[in-house]
Amino acid sequence: MKSSKIIVSHIKNTPSLSHLKRVQSYKKLLSLLPPRLASGVKFAYNKGDTLYLALNHPGLKMEFDYKIDLIKRLLKELILQDSECENIDAKEIKVFVSRKLTQEEKEKFLPNLYTKIEPNYSYKEVSFGEFKNLSNSKELFTVFEKIREAVLCLRKV
Repeated sequence: MKSSKIIVSHIKNTPSLSHLKRVQSYKKLLSLLPPRLASGVKFAYNKGDTLYLALNHPGLKMEFDYKIDLIKRLLKELILQDSECENIDAKEIKVFVSRKLTQEEKEKFLPNLYTKIEPNYSYKEVSFGEFKNLSNSKELFTVFEKIREAVLCLRKV
């Protein structure tokens, strides 16, 4: 019987799932960065010979720009030490600020459109229901009296 590590390695080596190896390699690279910098990276991807790092804050972009040489050296060292990370071999590293929302941010900031949100308004009634009903119409007279009853009921609560 095969162990779970062997099964996972076979899955990772499947050509259609090669992006899983890349994602793991990106995580290894980010784990080598200082925690403050690594936490600012939303996602990473390769395009040609360039590694793109998407950040979540413009202030971090300046800091990454200053430390781009450090990241290149860490990447080269990671490739030398870990042969699984050869798939992210990049000659250039570019950093940009991403405006794309992650799934967590969507759930946090965007309301679920399929659930009906009903507001829960509860105010203390300030009226005492004391007013003169000077209505000449019988229908309006009954409507005003119903309003008075509703105000008195709310006042008791």
